[in-house]
Amino acid sequence: MNERLSTITLSQRDGRTIILHGLRLLRRYHRLFLAVGIGTFIVGCGATLSLRRSFVATATVVVSPTGNDPVGNRGGQQAESLSDDELATQAGLLQSRDVAAAVLRSLPPSAGRAGFSLKGMLCAHGLHLACPKAAKADPAAEAQAQVDRLLSAVTIAPMPRSRIISITVNADDGQRAADLANAFVVQYQQLALDRQRADLNRTAAWVDSRTAQLRERWLEAATKASTFNATHKLSNTGDGAGNGPLIEREMSETAVSLTQAQGRLAAAEARADALARASTRGEARALVTLTQQPILVATANTLQQLDSARMQKAAALGPHHPDLAGLDRQIATTRASLAAETHAALASINEDAMSARAEVAQLAHDLDRLRQEASSQGSPQAEYRMLTQEAQSAREVYEAFLERSKELVDRVALLQPPVTFVSHAATPDSATFPNRKKLLMGVIVLSLVAAAGAVFLRDLFSSGFGEVEQLRALVGLPLLTAIPRIAGRDRRSVRRHVLDNPFSPASEAVRSLLAQLSLSAPKTTGRGRVIVVASASTGEGKSSLAAWLAGLARTGGQPVLVIDGDHREGTPGRAPLRPGLTELLAGEASVADVVRPDLETGVDFLPAGAPKLFPFDTTEIARLRDMLKELGRSYSLIVIDSPPLLAMPDGLVYGALADQTVFVCRWLSTSRSAVLSSIERLRSYGAHVSGVVVSMAEEHATANPGARYGRQDTQRIALHYDS
Repeated sequence: MNERLSTITLSQRDGRTIILHGLRLLRRYHRLFLAVGIGTFIVGCGATLSLRRSFVATATVVVSPTGNDPVGNRGGQQAESLSDDELATQAGLLQSRDVAAAVLRSLPPSAGRAGFSLKGMLCAHGLHLACPKAAKADPAAEAQAQVDRLLSAVTIAPMPRSRIISITVNADDGQRAADLANAFVVQYQQLALDRQRADLNRTAAWVDSRTAQLRERWLEAATKASTFNATHKLSNTGDGAGNGPLIEREMSETAVSLTQAQGRLAAAEARADALARASTRGEARALVTLTQQPILVATANTLQQLDSARMQKAAALGPHHPDLAGLDRQIATTRASLAAETHAALASINEDAMSARAEVAQLAHDLDRLRQEASSQGSPQAEYRMLTQEAQSAREVYEAFLERSKELVDRVALLQPPVTFVSHAATPDSATFPNRKKLLMGVIVLSLVAAAGAVFLRDLFSSGFGEVEQLRALVGLPLLTAIPRIAGRDRRSVRRHVLDNPFSPASEAVRSLLAQLSLSAPKTTGRGRVIVVASASTGEGKSSLAAWLAGLARTGGQPVLVIDGDHREGTPGRAPLRPGLTELLAGEASVADVVRPDLETGVDFLPAGAPKLFPFDTTEIARLRDMLKELGRSYSLIVIDSPPLLAMPDGLVYGALADQTVFVCRWLSTSRSAVLSSIERLRSYGAHVSGVVVSMAEEHATANPGARYGRQDTQRIALHYDS
């Protein structure tokens, strides 16, 4: 049902209609709009003004690409970039609890202002039950809580693909935010330097201790070697420069010389043998290779050239050509010269071999002599040499540790922090949060949205009709009129409203309704019209409408009868009158007994009579039809005030017997389902529903008929009416 209604209404609306509808909703629910809007604005302003101001300060540092140890980085190049893990590690160390605790020690938090507390106020005014119980303060827990609060206000953000880290601190004061951001860097630098210095000092202490031990060991070994040398009266033990005993060096040098002499002797003998074989075989090419004498080499080359030339000519001119004889003579002469030079070369090589043989013999003799000399001091000399080597080794280790100790001392002086400032945090000029101007503007917008949303939801979830077009489109019946609300009146004045105020909007609406009913009434012969005023439930205004219709019709001179058809409750504001309709239908009273004049409106009135617990049966329905026909001969208009259709079925019987039925729907109150159900039931029982009347409508309802008269016009019409 709601979907159908939404489809109908939305399809018929344009932008102007939607705007007008919104304005009508604001006017209708202006109290709700103002209450929600002002309440939201007050709450929003209170929340905005209660927000604590916060300042943000940022310091920027750069991370060193490698360790900050210039001495320890010798022989290598510093890295130009850092990996993401190294950058994240430095960021994590900057945000560690140790650094935060050091920052708090250097910048202790100030005592904050105590906020409003209802318990504190009650406690201060003597209500001791509201006083919190005194708890023992734990300094360690309080310190850890302060560290947690500080870390929650700090953001360490490493920039990817760079060595930059930003330290952002949020605090209640701008100067403190800047001091905390700078203090994080300074304290981290100090802690890092202290840690590096402590590590180096521990290493240096161990190196110094080890160096002292090694020096004692070296001195002890050197003293032991000197004592052993003096005790055994060893001679020729060394040159004092750590080169070992002299006799061993002489033996070594003699052995080397002997080996070289033996090599020269073997080479000379080999050359002599090869040269002799080459000379015997006449191999000129081998002679050139084996000897180093220029004449012999030139002669051998000349012989090779002559042999080659003879072979070429013999091949070209024949073996008996006269030119070959001259070449043969040259070859013979060259061979003789080569033989002489070869003999001279062999003599020279033999002399070298003899000299080398004599040198080998002399060196072998000297080596034997040195060996005999060394054998006499063999065992003590070896032990002394071992002691000397131990002393030398201890000295080398001691000197290495001594150099390392000096290096550590230099490194402590050159230590650098792992991060350095790029820019210090500056004191912010204004608070970062809250931006109260923007927040207050947002509060205003939120208030308007909340108020409009409340109005929209109120209208969306309203069970009744707020637009005349919605009602007309839903029921498919003519909308006869819309009667405006009459405020500030009692029941009696309401019933006499159309008589006391004949030119009011409500009176004009009822007069228009009466005219429409007269125009649409079916033709009746010999009797008056019967009109039933029905509604879905109580409180819809049908009883007042029935009295108004009868009152206006009576002012026109027509005899009018109002029948109270509610057997259970009767007309509101009236005491139950007996006999009435119940007794008339039961045959216990006559028409003259039950019809009474209404002193308030001047019309005749037929009360409901005794309560009727059961619905009409066929006999009573027939009697009711005959009764209406009989009364129609005496009255031009009979108005039946029907009971609520959803509560009693009697109204359906009245509607089926009447000439016209007017269904009353209260503005914004009667639900859509109640309206549809009631009209459907009336139609199913054969009632002739002339249309729908909207009661207690707003003044802007489009179905309000009649002109809006001014005060002068009203007075003029009233004077004419009285006359």
